[in-house]
Amino acid sequence: MNNERLLAGLDAGHINTKAVIMKGKEMIGYSTVPTACDAAAAAQRALDEALKSAGIAGSELAGIVATGIFRDAIKTPALDVTKTVPEYVADAKGALFLNKNSRTVIDIGGNVHKAMSYDQNGDLLDVIQNDKCADGLGIFYTSIAKLLGVSEEELSRLALRSTRNVSVAIQCALSAESEAIDLLCQGVDAADVADAVTRFMVERIAAMSAYMPLAKEIVVAGGLARSQAVINHLQSLIKQEVSVVSLPEYVGAIGAVVSYGGGR
Repeated sequence: MNNERLLAGLDAGHINTKAVIMKGKEMIGYSTVPTACDAAAAAQRALDEALKSAGIAGSELAGIVATGIFRDAIKTPALDVTKTVPEYVADAKGALFLNKNSRTVIDIGGNVHKAMSYDQNGDLLDVIQNDKCADGLGIFYTSIAKLLGVSEEELSRLALRSTRNVSVAIQCALSAESEAIDLLCQGVDAADVADAVTRFMVERIAAMSAYMPLAKEIVVAGGLARSQAVINHLQSLIKQEVSVVSLPEYVGAIGAVVSYGGGR
């Protein structure tokens, strides 16, 4: 295969759709757009924006590879998807591409979080996904940020300033959001509430991860991997060090390309 061929990767998720353009090992363009209620339209927009950022035309692409929960929904004539890849496979391939020493990736998505272990070739060894009760943690995190009037990045910084251990001892995200509102109304400091809801969320991820061996090195993917508060709690709860790959929200899209022979 020609190492310099241009390939696009699409990751059609519940909340956001991500697109990357890769030329050999180099990612030359990328974009994220809300999936909303039309996965195909979101994929087309993400691809168009990624192509624009890369400065190339769609006609120059040697292939488009799709992954994510809506990967089959975006197989339209306009997009002309070459191949689809299960998200577990794409995550493993993408994580290994970004960190050759990694053997486990924990992906904290908007609606689903999962963990995968893999060998030196990126071939899957084990997979675990959250149960239904823990769906929507990323959406929950965004809702709490809006409740506190801050961005997701600011929510992480706010949580890091917490000086008091406050519990949100509820099982589901909807009830936890209600309890967070109650705490604020009781005068609990916003930093302590931010830390409590972050810890609540990470406890669900850590509980899921306990069902499979977490082979070192462990990397974290997904947009919430950018939160230092999330990473701090995760390391504490699983009692292992983790690292965050570059551009963590694009791991799946990159892995889709790698699964098709790109990234070489």
